[in-house]
Amino acid sequence: WNTLTKGESFCLLKKKQKKQRKQRKKVIEVLMLLDCRVSLMSVHVDLLCPTIERIGNLDAADGLNISKIFRCDGFYLCITKDKNELLVWNPHLGQARWIDPSKSYHRDEKYALGYGHDKEDKKVLRFVNTYDLLVKQEIFEFEMYSLKSSSWKMIDDIITPDWEFYGNSGLTLKGNTYWYAQQKLPLVGSGPIPKDHPDFLISFDFTRERFGPRLPLPFHGFFGDTVTLSSVGEEQLAVLFQAYDGAAGTVIKIWITNKIEPDQVSWGKLLVAFVVEPDVRRMWGYTYFPLSFFVVDEDIKVAVVLFKMKDRNVAYVIGNNGYLKTVDLGEAINKGCFPLVCF
Repeated sequence: WNTLTKGESFCLLKKKQKKQRKQRKKVIEVLMLLDCRVSLMSVHVDLLCPTIERIGNLDAADGLNISKIFRCDGFYLCITKDKNELLVWNPHLGQARWIDPSKSYHRDEKYALGYGHDKEDKKVLRFVNTYDLLVKQEIFEFEMYSLKSSSWKMIDDIITPDWEFYGNSGLTLKGNTYWYAQQKLPLVGSGPIPKDHPDFLISFDFTRERFGPRLPLPFHGFFGDTVTLSSVGEEQLAVLFQAYDGAAGTVIKIWITNKIEPDQVSWGKLLVAFVVEPDVRRMWGYTYFPLSFFVVDEDIKVAVVLFKMKDRNVAYVIGNNGYLKTVDLGEAINKGCFPLVCF
């Protein structure tokens, strides 16, 4: 994790990029997870010829594989692919810290990184909310790790959730984490599957150490649709929705929140892109699995979306009036690692 800090430091690279940004507008620097390796990338949103360039690799010298990464206030929680180990990393300070799990690994465990009243005390939330087919019973585990005290604690008084979400697409804003969630379906054989399957946002308030109420979305998703979250700055959440209607084309819509807190949200539509090519429709992914993540430039109303297409990592630059450009990010060597962008 010190590949950059041992040579040209991460901070110097960021200063260099800020200077270049004054000369080249519409440039965004992001961290991308490609083939289980974390890299600092420069996204040049030129509507005529957009480019995405690698600035430097941030992977460890021992070839550490990262499957998931979460950001909060300049800190990153990295989950390793093979052993599901936890690493909290601050690239600006060049500091990395391993966290020993308190329990054995469970394949359905979810994570979040946030903070409560004390912004300096970053906390890791780990929870399992699933029906385990191996033991044939529902499993509910909720625990939190404090970086200040270097200890785990169980959260025992959380009411069993009546919702669920797929993947691990949590997004942290102002210390609290938000997920796209759905009403929990009945177990197979235990009752009829409802025709209407409510969907919404669920938050975790790190101050209260509780999940918040269901927050409304500006759309209603169905099976086959794609939903993914991103951030705009430090205080706004963006959601991308692509309805899959089985027709030749599809519609991609993006909304940005006017205001969001753990117990309330208001929405304002930012960008609508009509994409008619059938091949594009199939690239996004299916159901509610967050296979693509995006960066939004609010000023020029453009989004950059990442996806794995067969043996290639691909980025799409989309905008209003059907604008679409494709950027090839290279061969997808690790088939089980989906590309992800994290500010």
